[in-house]
Amino acid sequence: MAVELPHLALETLARTEPDRSRLTERPLLVVEAGAAPRVHAANRAARRTGARPGMALADALAILDTPELVEHDPQAQTAQIAMLAGVLLQFSDHVHPEPEARRILLEVGRSRRLFGGLAALRERVRGTLEGLGFHPRIGLARSPAAARLLATLRNPAIPEDSEALRRTLSPVPLETLPLSAATREGLRAIGLRQLGDLLRLARPELARRHGPELLTLLDRLLGRRTETLPRFDPPPELDLSLRLEHEIHATGALAFPLKRLLRQAEAQLRGLNRSLQGMTLELKHREAHARITATRMAPTRITLERGDPGIRAEDWLPLWQTRLEREVLPAPVIGLRLRATRLLDPPAQGASLLAETPGHPPPDAQLPAVLARLSARLGEQAIVRLTASGIPRPEVAQGARHDLDAAASPPPPTPAQVICGTALWLQDPRPIPPPLHTHGLGRLEDGWWDRGQDVRRDYAVTCDRQGRRLWLYRCLRSGQWFRQGYWG
Repeated sequence: MAVELPHLALETLARTEPDRSRLTERPLLVVEAGAAPRVHAANRAARRTGARPGMALADALAILDTPELVEHDPQAQTAQIAMLAGVLLQFSDHVHPEPEARRILLEVGRSRRLFGGLAALRERVRGTLEGLGFHPRIGLARSPAAARLLATLRNPAIPEDSEALRRTLSPVPLETLPLSAATREGLRAIGLRQLGDLLRLARPELARRHGPELLTLLDRLLGRRTETLPRFDPPPELDLSLRLEHEIHATGALAFPLKRLLRQAEAQLRGLNRSLQGMTLELKHREAHARITATRMAPTRITLERGDPGIRAEDWLPLWQTRLEREVLPAPVIGLRLRATRLLDPPAQGASLLAETPGHPPPDAQLPAVLARLSARLGEQAIVRLTASGIPRPEVAQGARHDLDAAASPPPPTPAQVICGTALWLQDPRPIPPPLHTHGLGRLEDGWWDRGQDVRRDYAVTCDRQGRRLWLYRCLRSGQWFRQGYWG
């Protein structure tokens, strides 16, 4: 899966801007500084007038009427990609960020069954990123190169085998491939327009005319050549920053950017499968200007602890709002930094199935909801309930039921279970030689009303040479001993 974020710079700005009209109504350009400044990103109002990413800034200013200019921050973009890579770890253990291309790759072949198929997994990834304020283009294919290409082309196809991948890639224009200008011109000169035209040509002739690099690209697109993608190594602590485009003078106005940071922290901790019990918020202030030089003001640091671990932004935000009400800002705030150096294992109840906040009903009361979530994720046939059949013979005493209605409370343990313990491994009766030493458990008689189908057994327990406790019985009809299972 290739997750491409073409509007990353603008979406990063939107996450810090409560007034969306500033980013949508007036033309806005994100500019790459340098000897020849260029447009890195343009909002919709600027694109309507002809501004495009990659355009020289002078050309963009010639067609725009006093646009707002924001300097591009490559380090912030790299940090955003790393943060989102940590978020996507909840969908795959093999995540590979590509910050220069504003893209993240995930190996999702082993995740398809867990999330109900590749199409459902794609929507889960899309929904998670949109909840954080990002709008990705997602491509799925059997090779990283093909997934990148499908994401760029916004192609929703999911070719799962080699023939389907070939059919999907055949109509792709050659102009969209990462080829050199000379190779692209040479292919156009002989009348080739689509990737399918290229795939029908003989490989030796392509290599002779255009070099081995073209064949390498084709093999990577079709999955014939493996591509090594290093795994993303998440940081051992939580450290999230947010630069504000406008100064904040009152603590009440910090709720909007702080909520963004907390949602970001929740998603990242879910990806890392970690939790926390406390965090520190740093408020960065504007420099205080003296007569000659500007004095750097130390940030305000506020630490918040709670009684139990948790990651939900909805639980942390009211606590932070209550805590910030007691603060007096020494200067306007221009940035936030949220840190947690001590990450914990998730609570035993878990954040994905059972509740993680105080005041929720106990797990037994939540069981129907938990089973419903499991059934929705894994399918109805994947969840079964064991029910009593009413037949006392152990090998047929229970049956499987797929409906999730609440069952009656389990019966109290029998005297035999009190002696042996309640954990056992049950199997069909298997004949064994007569044991030397046994401890009797009782007699079972069943089916006496069916002619020739009655069962009469004396049950016992013993230990084998490995120390395992065997559950045995002797058939009173034949005198043969059988092993029913193992205890303990």
